[in-house]
Amino acid sequence: MTACKHGCPRDDHNSFPRPARHVNGRRGKAGQCRPMTAMPNAAKTTAIAKKIIDEVSPFFHASGSLYPDVLWKLFHEHQDARARVSVETGCGLSTLLLSNLSERHTAFTLPLGDSLQNTQAHPYLRPETTKFVVGPSQVMVPRWQFSDPVDFALIDGPHAYPFPDLEYYFIYPHVRPGGVLVIDDIHIPTIRRLYEFLRDDEMWEHRGDARTTAFFRRTDSPIFDPLGDNWPGQKYNRRRFAVPEALTPLRGAGWYQAEFGVPAPDAPVPAPGPDPRDAEIAALRAEVAALKASTTWRATRPLRDAVDWARRRK
Repeated sequence: MTACKHGCPRDDHNSFPRPARHVNGRRGKAGQCRPMTAMPNAAKTTAIAKKIIDEVSPFFHASGSLYPDVLWKLFHEHQDARARVSVETGCGLSTLLLSNLSERHTAFTLPLGDSLQNTQAHPYLRPETTKFVVGPSQVMVPRWQFSDPVDFALIDGPHAYPFPDLEYYFIYPHVRPGGVLVIDDIHIPTIRRLYEFLRDDEMWEHRGDARTTAFFRRTDSPIFDPLGDNWPGQKYNRRRFAVPEALTPLRGAGWYQAEFGVPAPDAPVPAPGPDPRDAEIAALRAEVAALKASTTWRATRPLRDAVDWARRRK
């Protein structure tokens, strides 16, 4: 009997309908690799998804969950992408669903409130497919070793700036072409900015929104270098750059019209700054006002009146 590079007997691999994968370089019992869990067929997958969506209350934990129409959109996007490996930040109803849709699902979450507790205890969770990485996603996601490309990613962790952007930064390089990225709570301003950026970015095709949840499909465009700084290469910046003509040497004449279908906007005219003479005039007026309010000004008034009378007599 031959063995794989990790020393597992080949018969262990052949006992599953798909070849085993070595999950994050770890081995199972007796030094064997952890194989991918066999997936139910399409009919069973749809049936369990319907049970979860129809039967589990969106309020089965205190933080609230995705509504049925959002979950159905998640289900169909997952199926269309033929997703096998999924990740999410946060946990809840989406975790129950993804644990049944994916062969391997990872949830980065915190032990706050009752979300984690209720999700782990729910009978619809498939624990054999699901790993919970407990701790702040700001810490745990950057440390995570992605052993395989990600087919489906849901960002629904901390919502304060810059945490959604940080999660995106450490996840996006691993989403394969054709994979799905889901961003929840796009009505929150910090997440809305990320949503608007993704809608412009060539790496993503906007697949539509369900309530306040946005769905994107990874295109075949080259991945944006996570260690670079090619800001003119990002459509979001090009569309909003205040002086687009400055990019003409990089992108060629007429690039804005060709890319966006409208002429380049005129550069905004800067508001005129304050005239330095205005400050001098204001200072002189203040001095005159102070003089007129002084005792000397009042005491010398008869003399000034006499001088004015003499001038009028000439």
